[in-house]
Amino acid sequence: YMGGGACWDNLTCGGTELTGAICSTSPPDDLNGFAGGFADLTNPNNPFRDWHIVFVSYCTCDIHFGDATQDYGNVTVQHKGYHNAKVAEKWAREHFLNPEEVFVTGSSAGAYGAWFNGPLLHEVWPASQVHVLADAGNGVITQDFLDNEFSNWNFLDNLPDIPGVRDCLLYTSPS
Repeated sequence: YMGGGACWDNLTCGGTELTGAICSTSPPDDLNGFAGGFADLTNPNNPFRDWHIVFVSYCTCDIHFGDATQDYGNVTVQHKGYHNAKVAEKWAREHFLNPEEVFVTGSSAGAYGAWFNGPLLHEVWPASQVHVLADAGNGVITQDFLDNEFSNWNFLDNLPDIPGVRDCLLYTSPS
């Protein structure tokens, strides 16, 4: 899952270059910038060099799990990361019928995409070993964000059943 920023209100989404380059007009069509680390298939020390890669691009500013359209005053944002991820999953399901292992990874916003889509991929391939590595998605969010902005993505409607996660996201701190 491609990393990048996120936005949730007029301040964070308020511009033509939403949260930097990731949401300006379209996802990158030149993936050469994503050819290091796990994606370096020429490195003989890369344990994934012989694996197939499904790259889930990102420009929805919703950590790959939104399902809403929001008008933030000067810009309308299609927070449709959940649907984008489902399209990538559908393509993968059609091309990889019964993989022995599935390794789901992402960094930053992509870390959240990996976390929340990993269980859904396990449902797609129940006989496969599914591993998730989420990098640089620290999970620290404020109560104010949960109370006031989180719902802008319509995130909870598609949340997989991960023990304790829904309770944490719905938690309201005592006044």
